Amino acid sequence: MQEIYGKPLTETEARSLVVRDIMSYPVVTTHEKASIREVAKLMKKHNVDAVVMTDKSGAPSGIITEGDIVRRLVSTKRNLWFVKAAHVMSKPLITVSRDMSIEDAAKFMAEKKIKKLCVVDQGRKLIGMLTTEDITKNAGYLINVLQEVIHTGYYMGLL
Repeated sequence: MQEIYGKPLTETEARSLVVRDIMSYPVVTTHEKASIREVAKLMKKHNVDAVVMTDKSGAPSGIITEGDIVRRLVSTKRNLWFVKAAHVMSKPLITVSRDMSIEDAAKFMAEKKIKKLCVVDQGRKLIGMLTTEDITKNAGYLINVLQEVIHTGYYMGLL
């Protein structure tokens, strides 16, 4: 069995990197009753292009991206001052496991035609976000890892 830092890898980990290796965290969140103005301020403050909405219990329920704001609000004649996040957010929230392979996550994103996936743990708690940007900025690293695994069958990189 292959090892990273002396820890035995599962069959999935031995095959490739997984979502938790490159996901972004923490995730910026706010409640569904927040105004679009509040959501936009959060995006600016945290320099992100998406905010995850949470319901009354604090569970993630949807997502608002910059694209959602442009497509659903700016391009229409709606008054932005009074629009609530719940009316604009994309739902249901599409999530993946932190243990999903990067390859499978990328295929899933392509199939769903989305650029962001919320990452949840086994208890369905939001722990990160995987974006096409995360995959792209790690592409060189991923190619090197794959070449090393293909040539040697063994990976001793930094995770």
